[in-house]
Amino acid sequence: MKLCHTAFIAATALAVTVQAQMVSVVQITDMRGVISYQVMDREEYNALVKEIKEETAVYAVAAAESKKEWDANKDNKLPFQGNRIKPRTAKKMPPDFNDAEKAEKRRSKLEERYNAKQEAELEKESNRRKMSKLSDAELAKEEERIRAYDDCYNLIVKKMGEKLGRPVPAFGFGVFEPKQDEKKAEN
Repeated sequence: MKLCHTAFIAATALAVTVQAQMVSVVQITDMRGVISYQVMDREEYNALVKEIKEETAVYAVAAAESKKEWDANKDNKLPFQGNRIKPRTAKKMPPDFNDAEKAEKRRSKLEERYNAKQEAELEKESNRRKMSKLSDAELAKEEERIRAYDDCYNLIVKKMGEKLGRPVPAFGFGVFEPKQDEKKAEN
């Protein structure tokens, strides 16, 4: 009887150890819609989900405040571009792995597919622009829309950072921080 009990405890301990070492590939989408894949264990994933819940809770208020500030600024000719900005998301990609190397291989494959898709979309957009032969005025208008989107994004992220007391992560794009020379010029 003691032998069975000891074997059961050992098997349970082994199962807990194996379960604790499980890792997952997690798809993280930032506020601009850029996707990244990371290998995480359960604790890291739970911490990420907690961060995202905090960000989601303050997002609506930060977006509303940013829109008011945007509308109050008479220099802004375009409407607030906040509808394209969404809170971050995280999603586990099946399956879970016991081996971190296998999870890393899966992450690499997913990332390669995503990057290939992004390159194809950029090439398609580039070809579309070449074929449409936009005038200088249309190109300037497009650049103004992009700048307005970036300004809206930076405004929302700044307000969220103030409310959270920490920066909101992004992939490849950061919050615009004026250079020291620009800060001096403003003062």
